[in-house]
Formats: sequence, C-alpha cells, structure tokens
Amino acid sequence: MNKIAALVLSTLMLAFATTSVQASSIESRFKELDRNRDGAISKSEAAQEPALWSRFSSYDQDKDGKLSLREFTNYARQ
Repeated sequence: MNKIAALVLSTLMLAFATTSVQASSIESRFKELDRNRDGAISKSEAAQEPALWSRFSSYDQDKDGKLSLREFTNYARQ
C-alpha cells in the first residue's frame, strides 16, 4: 500500500472512531438526563442542563413536550 493510501485510510478510520465516540457520549448523556427512563427527556429533566432547558422548545421538533434521542442529538451537536 502506498503512503498516500495508508494516510487516507488512517484518516478515515480516525474520523469513524471519533464519530462513534461522540455518538456514544451523546447517548450516555441522554440516558443520564432521562431520569425516569421513559426514553425521552421532559422539560423538567432538561433543567439539569440549563442551556438545554432554556432552548428546549426549539429542539422539540414535534412539539410533544419531550426530546427524543434524535432531537437531543441535534442539541448536543451544536
């Protein structure tokens, strides 16, 4: 394998590993905030993280009063 191909492959592997760690970290934080373990974060649960609480409604895309993992991920990646 030439040096350029090895460098490209190494870069891609590092990017994938970083994305996986970030996703795992986001899911872990979601589980910490979801104190009643119902699979969603309510506004009262979001109060544990003031920045999330203050912008809760802007991330609650379906306006159901809670954040799904997908909605929380949108917040966490900001």
